[in-house]
Amino acid sequence: MTWSDALKGVVGNLVGQAEQAALPDLVKGVLGNEGLQTILAKLQSAGFSEQVQSWFDKNKDSLPITPDQIKTALGDEHVQQIARSLGVPVDAILAALAEKLPEIADAAGPAANPSNPADASVTPDPKG
Repeated sequence: MTWSDALKGVVGNLVGQAEQAALPDLVKGVLGNEGLQTILAKLQSAGFSEQVQSWFDKNKDSLPITPDQIKTALGDEHVQQIARSLGVPVDAILAALAEKLPEIADAAGPAANPSNPADASVTPDPKG
């Protein structure tokens, strides 16, 4: 199961049956043309690095993130636009993301981590 499938399932549980047909569009709306790593990078840029990194650390408990924090990271306008275009309540979108992003990030593994040290290792050393 992909992380987008997991998100669809969670949002599907939060919204009515009639709205479930819009779930693929919801996921696309949340992600834009990008993916999980982009959402996580936006969370980090908004000051939630500690939470994001905890989701990848198998030795620690995952720190929670709130719907308001997700709204801050994605931007109110973006969240409102998604809600309007899909007819899905903003609260449902944000609650689903807050509930499942830690699990989805964990399941996606290190490749989804925007601070993945493996990415840094491929950067050439400027000293040669």
